[in-house]
Amino acid sequence: MKAVYVGAGCDLRPVDNFKNIKTFYYIDCQPFSEFGIKRSKEWKDGQWTGKFTDGFSRPNFIPELDKTMTENNMKLEKVEKNIRTYTNGNQTLHYYTNTSMPEHYEDIKDEIKDFNVLIVAGHDPHSIFLDATNNINQFIGYEDTSYFNDKYDENFRDSEEDGVLNEFMHEYENNVIYKLHNSNIQQKFSKFSFISNNGEKKCDFEKWDNFYMYSKKS
Repeated sequence: MKAVYVGAGCDLRPVDNFKNIKTFYYIDCQPFSEFGIKRSKEWKDGQWTGKFTDGFSRPNFIPELDKTMTENNMKLEKVEKNIRTYTNGNQTLHYYTNTSMPEHYEDIKDEIKDFNVLIVAGHDPHSIFLDATNNINQFIGYEDTSYFNDKYDENFRDSEEDGVLNEFMHEYENNVIYKLHNSNIQQKFSKFSFISNNGEKKCDFEKWDNFYMYSKKS
């Protein structure tokens, strides 16, 4: 089985919780930025200078990642450009750093092709990477993630004069959780698994609505 986890940070819970998954593809925009491809604007006297700073960068991310991997018996096997490959002898983790969705989808789509497990924990990613597979059979969602249906009503949208809200919603509507509520991508999955933060509680559901209702009670 092959799993994709976007916005993974240094979270190795899925590797520990799911020994049956042998290959993981972790994707994160760090250390370049914690906000995708965005850079921090440089300001002077209350005005944007037209330049950017590295204010959103996380230079300690790679050392922290390597330290976490080592502490969890994941050995760094090789580094190729932005890809760091770790293994514990039974499971392999390919970590794509400085990689954002949807901007870098074309760069990774061939590598993640036909993955069959999606992991969501904390971050609700852009859904474009789902185009890389027709073979998904499991959604794994962790506790303390917002699975709420944030669809705005039309009256609220129409009341926005400057169009900022509509622009935001246009982007938001492409995210995984939104589409699970408001499109037919539920059909891509045969199982929805809710996992407690410590991995001790695992509940499987055949339908997204049942998973969602359970997550609200947890």
